[in-house]
Amino acid sequence: MRVWVGFSGGLDSSVLLHWLKRNLPADASLQAIHVHHGLNPAADAWAAHCQSVCDALGIVLHIERIAIADVTRNVEAQARAARYAAFACHVAPADTLALAHHADDVAETLLLRLMRGAGTEALGNMKVHSRYGDMQVWRPLLSLYRADLQAYAEANALAWIEDASNADTGFDRNFLRREVLPLLESRFPNAAARLARSAALLQADAALLQPLIADQLARCTGPQGLHLAMLRAQPPELQAHLLRDWLHDNGQPAPGAEALHEFLRQLTMHETDDDTRLDGPDYAVQLWDGTLILRAKTTPESEDSALDVLWDGREALPLPRGGVLAWQGAAPVTVRVRYRQGGERIRLPGQAMHHSVKKLLSTRVPPWQRAALPFVYNGHNELLAVGEVLISAQLDDLSRQHGLRLHWHSDSE
Repeated sequence: MRVWVGFSGGLDSSVLLHWLKRNLPADASLQAIHVHHGLNPAADAWAAHCQSVCDALGIVLHIERIAIADVTRNVEAQARAARYAAFACHVAPADTLALAHHADDVAETLLLRLMRGAGTEALGNMKVHSRYGDMQVWRPLLSLYRADLQAYAEANALAWIEDASNADTGFDRNFLRREVLPLLESRFPNAAARLARSAALLQADAALLQPLIADQLARCTGPQGLHLAMLRAQPPELQAHLLRDWLHDNGQPAPGAEALHEFLRQLTMHETDDDTRLDGPDYAVQLWDGTLILRAKTTPESEDSALDVLWDGREALPLPRGGVLAWQGAAPVTVRVRYRQGGERIRLPGQAMHHSVKKLLSTRVPPWQRAALPFVYNGHNELLAVGEVLISAQLDDLSRQHGLRLHWHSDSE
């Protein structure tokens, strides 16, 4: 048995680490992970304190340094995601990650999520045992309150870090902790306990829903993603649950209720597969061929990946947005290769008229793959091909005459 503790050095995790050292079986391996966010000037001192505490307890400490990508937007959410990513670097599927959440955290989280319009499952929030991706998460202090932890720390002469930012009510959780909950307690004694109890009841209700959600999700899920027609056949109240669980099953956090409902509303009105999209932190959900597909979000194309080159075809041509263009057989002519600029038209084999490339691609290639397609032109600026997806009548004739083929090796192959 190997247990990892998320150890910030604050009161809560200091109590957890000390308690686990005393109470885990003798043959259990206990190690700690401290995440160094680098956001506070005292961050180095905090890491040194954590090292000192672990040394005194005979516990191995791993210090993970992370960087917040954009300090102008939701630092709390970014820091949380970075912490769990750091934990995942150490915690194997057979291990357990112990976190120091307690009953006051449950009450605060319930209030936060109520303000965000969350549903039953989210309002139930923390569980003693749960999973985060491949990690098993254990919260052994969940039935205790902050006052209980304070009493334990004082009784055992523990030293802990007091983060001055915890007094900053500009952060939502600090505002609830310091302003809202004390006001509620003054009017409704034991308000935190009542909120924690309500969260437990909501968690029980969510558990009753889970078999129905799992059964319907299995019906709606195919090898590529969620079948839109089958998802839409479910009651509207169930659709958001299915979408949320599908994302969680694929290791992705679901957006808030409003974003989910807006996406589902757009799906009822969509006209083409490329006009509706749900964006997550590092993923996107898009519709293609009647299926909602989850994919990793790619970096938007920039001028650095622009393309306009003459190619003699003697050697394969690697392209800046990925993939390789090559002839199978001797290249018939030098061609110009570009990326899509808009308004292109092409005459297909057996056709007398030119057709809109945009319209043709809309039924052949998922929207997120189109920007990487190479457009191949002859010396008269006539479009010969779009990757291998569209071949013009002129290039088709050349290919038949010379026994060759234009081949596009995309990065996804």
